[in-house]
Amino acid sequence: MSNKNQIKVALAGVGNLSSALVQAVEYYKKHSTRELMYPKMGGLSIPDIIIVAAFDVDERKVGFDLSKAIFAPPNNQREIMELPESGVIVQKSPLLDGLSEYTHDVVKVSTEADVNVSEVLKATGAELLILNTPSGAEEAVNYLTQAALDAGVGVINSTPSLVVGNSNWVKKFKEKSLPLIGDDLQSQAGGTVFHKGLLEILNEQAVVVEDTYQLDVSGGLEGLTTLDYERRSLKRGTKENSIKRSLPYDIRVAAGTTDYLDFLGSRRIGHYWVFGKSFLGQDVKIDIRMEIDDSNGAASLVDAIRAAKLAMRKGISGPVNSICAHLFKMPPVSLSRKNAAIAFEEFVTS
Repeated sequence: MSNKNQIKVALAGVGNLSSALVQAVEYYKKHSTRELMYPKMGGLSIPDIIIVAAFDVDERKVGFDLSKAIFAPPNNQREIMELPESGVIVQKSPLLDGLSEYTHDVVKVSTEADVNVSEVLKATGAELLILNTPSGAEEAVNYLTQAALDAGVGVINSTPSLVVGNSNWVKKFKEKSLPLIGDDLQSQAGGTVFHKGLLEILNEQAVVVEDTYQLDVSGGLEGLTTLDYERRSLKRGTKENSIKRSLPYDIRVAAGTTDYLDFLGSRRIGHYWVFGKSFLGQDVKIDIRMEIDDSNGAASLVDAIRAAKLAMRKGISGPVNSICAHLFKMPPVSLSRKNAAIAFEEFVTS
């Protein structure tokens, strides 16, 4: 692996999404890439991603090698393969508002001293900071975004908190010539991308959609976090707005996690219902059940990381619309799924 292709990233939050990402870097050194849309992207492969730092607050992760921390409770992402030691020790970032009222009894906060995240980013040579913090942790997201800015590091925001959607952050990252990618990561085969695709097909066939919902239950910590009303409202708002934008007219939408079931582990079970009118005013009703593993969010994340590296090579700073529109629920500029895919393809192949 040549040094010019290395992508040095730091992880803020060592939960299930980070677990899947870390495992993917090792997995695709040895296994088939047929389920990947981009085995290579501008010459970059998934094993070119190098994790150089990681931050969390749980005592079962802080102070441990990342290869072990990703499997520590409350994580429940399955172990795909045995990992070698990474040499990256998880460090404690400030807690701030990282816990909701429902996760205080689940997360065991470390008593280790907080590190200066910005200084760690500088010392490790990180190029990108990945925000994988819990939904609704606004103070934590702002602290980490500022830390990245101070360190001269780009940001990929997997959370529904507005970073790319915040004009102040956009201005500051442009001034420092740093990429800003987000907001709210959209999974490879997740509920939102499936729901949007279904509605777009119906629209293409002149079916007028009137009402739809996408409700799910999950066993991951994110599902427990979003039982908190304010955090659930934030998450639902991003999903519902993303779904609404897939149609050229307004509809009634409900979308989001409705409950947490710990025995589901990292699985997420979604239920989709659509009602519309078709030819001769006849009813169209669709009722679908879908089960996925939350790890498929990492499929989008590995593409976002590599595309962000390409943006840095091209000297592009601030939000990169083609990346955001294709891989995130709340991009600064919304496009249809088809047009977003075309724009992304043009960006990564040009």
